[in-house]
Amino acid sequence: MRPKTVVVLLVVLSSACVSPQAETTDLRAFGNEPFWNVTLSASDGIVYGRLGEADISFPYRVPHEAAGDPTTLVFGPVMDNTAQHEIEVQVTSEECPDTMADSIHPMRARVIIDGEELLGCARALDEAPPGERP
Repeated sequence: MRPKTVVVLLVVLSSACVSPQAETTDLRAFGNEPFWNVTLSASDGIVYGRLGEADISFPYRVPHEAAGDPTTLVFGPVMDNTAQHEIEVQVTSEECPDTMADSIHPMRARVIIDGEELLGCARALDEAPPGERP
């Protein structure tokens, strides 16, 4: 595991363990086939995007630890402002291989959007993707 990855994971997980109201690092989750992404930011909310579709915005919900799993943060479930869409994002501190990009990300992501489960990877929003400089 790369040193930067360890620091990011410790910041995210230690924030969750300090108290349920603790702020966490802004995150980005993403996956392939279908191509989708979610940004999680206390200042900008939760934004879900899918290739070829309009983005859906949700209010930010402070994450909590998954029951019985201190390595997983859970955001939601939360409804959008129109009450037409529901999302829950789970981020786990476990390395995640992205075979399409031939890279490893520091976290795994599970997104449930309107009942559909999407699996992918996650990283801190301000962390450069593997192979790129920040």
